[in-house]
Amino acid sequence: MPFLNITSLACRTLFLLLFVLLSLPLPLAAAVTLDVQVKGVKDAVYDNVLRRLKIYLHRDSSRLTEFEIRRLHHKAKADIEAALAPFGYYSPAIEGSLEKKDEVWQALYVIDPGTPVLVEKLQIMTEGPGQTEFTEIAERFPLKTGAVLDQGLYEKGKKQFIRSALKKGYLNARFSRHELRIDRSRNAAEIRLVLDTGPLFLFGQTTSEQKIIKPELLARYLPYKVGDPWSPAKVQELQKVLYRTDFFKSVSVKGDVEQAGDLQIPVTVDLETPEHLNRYGFGLGYATDTGARGRLEWRNRLLNTLGHKAQGALQIAERENSFTFRYDMPRGNPQFDSYMLSSSYHDQSWDDTQTRLLVAGVALEHDGPVFHYGGSLELRDETYDVGVTSGDSALVMPGANLSLIWADNLLHTRNGLQVGVNLSGASESVGSDATFLQATGNSKLIFTPFDPWRLIGRGTLGATLVDSIDDLPPSLRFYAGGDQSIRGYGYKELGTQDASGTVVGGRYLVVGSVELERLINEQWSLATFFDVGNAMDDVTIDFEQGAGMGVRFRLPFGQVRMDLASAISEEDYPVRLHLSVGGDL
Repeated sequence: MPFLNITSLACRTLFLLLFVLLSLPLPLAAAVTLDVQVKGVKDAVYDNVLRRLKIYLHRDSSRLTEFEIRRLHHKAKADIEAALAPFGYYSPAIEGSLEKKDEVWQALYVIDPGTPVLVEKLQIMTEGPGQTEFTEIAERFPLKTGAVLDQGLYEKGKKQFIRSALKKGYLNARFSRHELRIDRSRNAAEIRLVLDTGPLFLFGQTTSEQKIIKPELLARYLPYKVGDPWSPAKVQELQKVLYRTDFFKSVSVKGDVEQAGDLQIPVTVDLETPEHLNRYGFGLGYATDTGARGRLEWRNRLLNTLGHKAQGALQIAERENSFTFRYDMPRGNPQFDSYMLSSSYHDQSWDDTQTRLLVAGVALEHDGPVFHYGGSLELRDETYDVGVTSGDSALVMPGANLSLIWADNLLHTRNGLQVGVNLSGASESVGSDATFLQATGNSKLIFTPFDPWRLIGRGTLGATLVDSIDDLPPSLRFYAGGDQSIRGYGYKELGTQDASGTVVGGRYLVVGSVELERLINEQWSLATFFDVGNAMDDVTIDFEQGAGMGVRFRLPFGQVRMDLASAISEEDYPVRLHLSVGGDL
């Protein structure tokens, strides 16, 4: 028993001592400082060397020890050789050194990449049902005979082949042969690629269980038909097109490749009904042309299963009150084509002119990604007072319009062009109070020659064939002056004057403007401009001129523009402040 007690006590003492020793903090090793330099290569080759060189990647590790430094230095040559090979350098000369100076380890690697491997032979072939469709792609392979072998370009070219095959509907395309042979003794490489296209997959039936719009209308949105070559891009296009209709809360378009019987892939379209079909908006604003204004808007996303839409707006302003209503019905290609019914009321006043206009119209419109064109027929009734004269005009007015717009961004444009032409007219022989023919052309160009400067030019030409300007109501006469015309002058201040000095408008219009804008940062910019033009009742040109400077503030929906302009054609060069808001094009 005494022996057992002594042994037990010794064990407990030894265990306690071991526990205390394990609980003590271990002494930390002194930090090791390592500097790594690479010389002899540059640009992409240099960057790749640093990405592959482990001693460089671990240079700041807190666990780095002298033993680890020496181990990584020993492997550095292999790391560098592996980094050079993708760029065609397979026989480099590498001199490496490692020494310790003033407690700092210094690793230096001087690289002579040597003579690069050149592509001596390049053979690209296709086989299978689609072999005739890839000739141009083979010609665009990024590596050519005589070029330095770049394995990154080699792999990129292979991926381009496969992606192109998938886009064309060859979903089982693969390389039946892909060989890259390198002869280091001659610094020469041979490439042989054989693409097996496999069978061509086609679009099958498109189905959807939705009840939101009629199946016939949904079918007209499809950018493909049954039997067309399968294209993932077309599937994505359909999804984007359906989203843009604003008919649906969510859109999902999927092709089921596993169910491709007879190589036809069925497509399923899942659509979800939006929670709110009606949207409302309210806004307050100010522009020197209209004065302070308030605007109330309503828009219905989908009135019925035929895809009809409606929208209305009410504006109350100092110089122009208006109400507009529009009803749209899809036709033809519903993505771009529609019928439109509209009605509007405008009550507008400026200087000594007041006009009240009621319009009802029907139109056919094509609103494509670049071209917009259409035809319309309007019934117009306008009551007006111009100076001491009054009038009432009823017109049956057909019209046509054509415009194109190209821009890298419609709201914040670096480079863009907008051109438009409008034709309208009326005849007393079909019930109108006047006979006339009117044409208006307008254009705007935005050009960025170099950052941070933009050059903006715009112009408008108008001409009316009519016996007398008095035959036309003010809404169809030409005026100049204002925020969007000739700055430095008031809204519709320029035009033909009557005997009392009242501006009554003109039959002709010429307006031009050039503006130079300098961006300060992403929100602010400064501009200087020169505007010229006039509205006239004959072809005699008597241009008025305005010039000035402005400040721009960029918002998500466009620019807020504040311009200080002088009417330099007038005595004493009067100055006017102009405020406006809107997109670039």
